[in-house]
Amino acid sequence: MIQKPIQPDPIDKLLQKIANEADVEQRYASFLQRCAARIVDTTIVLAIAYTLGWYFIYLIGDTNQLNEDYIIESVKKSLPALALMIWVLIYSPLLESTGGTLGKRLVRIKLVDAASDETPAFRMCMARSWIYMVFIVLAVVPSVLSCLAYFVSDQKQTWHDKLTNMICLKK
Repeated sequence: MIQKPIQPDPIDKLLQKIANEADVEQRYASFLQRCAARIVDTTIVLAIAYTLGWYFIYLIGDTNQLNEDYIIESVKKSLPALALMIWVLIYSPLLESTGGTLGKRLVRIKLVDAASDETPAFRMCMARSWIYMVFIVLAVVPSVLSCLAYFVSDQKQTWHDKLTNMICLKK
């Protein structure tokens, strides 16, 4: 009769490790889900910023200000910055700290604290959005690299997630 070896088979250990990693992989939000959420969120924030901007332009045109054309052109040029400020100061921190942005809710993913799997505190959500804004302001390259870090991180984190100890999970 053949006896079972005392030590586990190395191939069985490897297969078990691969199976465990596959289970963990299914827990995290996919890159496409995160991209879809970002597109929805960007569209919403741009719509809000441009609606506010055009409302301001309407008010300026309605009051017959001196240098009206100069003021209107200045407002038009500042609309992308207004959108970025709405994103960083209001939209992202407020909604992330209450369960997720509209884009994340739509694609059924959620940002959580990596240590506790709880919804992150407002201050951490604010820090995350400011870090991402710094990446965007420095140049587009750091923000793109931050997002591509998803592919090399064990917990599928971007740089702004890693710096604030957050992960994005499927609901």
